[in-house]
Amino acid sequence: MKTVEVREVLKDLIVLRAVDRDIKYFESLWEIPEGVTYNSYVLRTSEGSILFDTVKHGFSEEYVDALRRVTDLRDIKYVVIQHMEPDHSSSLKALSNLSDFRAEVLGHPLTAKLIKSLLGIDVKFRPVRDGEVLRLDDITLKFLHTPWLHWPETIFTHIEELSALMTCDAFGAYSVPPYSISDLTLLRTDYVKYMRKYFVNIIGHYRDNVVKALDKLSTLNLKIELIAPSHGAVLSGADVIKEVLNLYRSWAEAVPKDKKVVILYTSMYGYNEEIIRKLLSAVSKDNVDVKVFRFTSYHRDNVSDFLGEVIDAKVIVIATSTYDNSVFPITKYLLEVLLSKSNAEKPVYLITTYGWNDAASRELKNILMKSKFKLSRELSVNSLLTEADLQKLNDISKEILTYLDIS
Repeated sequence: MKTVEVREVLKDLIVLRAVDRDIKYFESLWEIPEGVTYNSYVLRTSEGSILFDTVKHGFSEEYVDALRRVTDLRDIKYVVIQHMEPDHSSSLKALSNLSDFRAEVLGHPLTAKLIKSLLGIDVKFRPVRDGEVLRLDDITLKFLHTPWLHWPETIFTHIEELSALMTCDAFGAYSVPPYSISDLTLLRTDYVKYMRKYFVNIIGHYRDNVVKALDKLSTLNLKIELIAPSHGAVLSGADVIKEVLNLYRSWAEAVPKDKKVVILYTSMYGYNEEIIRKLLSAVSKDNVDVKVFRFTSYHRDNVSDFLGEVIDAKVIVIATSTYDNSVFPITKYLLEVLLSKSNAEKPVYLITTYGWNDAASRELKNILMKSKFKLSRELSVNSLLTEADLQKLNDISKEILTYLDIS
């Protein structure tokens, strides 16, 4: 059942939230069993309403019905398109076909071309400059260009009188959470995990641009008491806003948690699984946060979750094998995506197994050499562990614990 929820965020600021529990792969890539929401916002004033973004086209009919309950379509003066990706813009097409919809569309200068190419419609469009101010009634909007978060035409909108920042994809999250989060306890539950996962999956490739955007917000010294993203919960309250801004900077800079280890392994016939079992018995201390991701004949973890956990790991362990005289294909794919989304100066411990040719080791080392990751130690095992291999594995375990400052 397709649902569009309507909730009042602040007086005259309403969120229309399309709830998607059926989706399995966000962008046809990222596994999200937790679901996702698509958020659009309406700000009502005495001179007319302002609509911020829309929702994914599969919800267009329910969205238009919900929008009519919030405001007369004839009263919508402006539609602010902050990002043209279709999960935020495509219901504009349904609106444009309605006789009582007469709004002017505002957005980045690049948005006009994308409206035509992605939606195939003609609308009354006006580009907004970086820092441009628009006043309607007693409301002041300030438009900020924030390119590559995560398309080049992304903008934020600051509503001065509400101390609200409309951010589209930035500060969004997977899941179907409460429509609003205003206390740290709720934020720090699984919601932070879904925020981090979304950040890495969608914005991780553009982490340098996240830092630039955060610096820009800081330089402008805008008063921000509410952040309204286009996925997930509306965030409000001084403590929550401060924490979210700090989290975004830490993820953008790939700041590690002190005791966090992420282990990735593939295992066709159990050789790598046995090695990782021994490694885990050595490093799984009470105060060590170990996240294990398995790709075996009987289990396959989510790539999206793996990426979400790596960004703040302090140590990474990769165990895999040679396959067709190359790296095991899934490992190669995972490493390529990892380098795209979370390339950072983190120590990597590499474990490879092989039968007749250790091609995986050579290829993986070449890949890592071109990245920011630092190869700390390597263990190459000719199928079954020997006593010498066990000693090297023990040395790796000790070095990991030392690096985590655990004796």
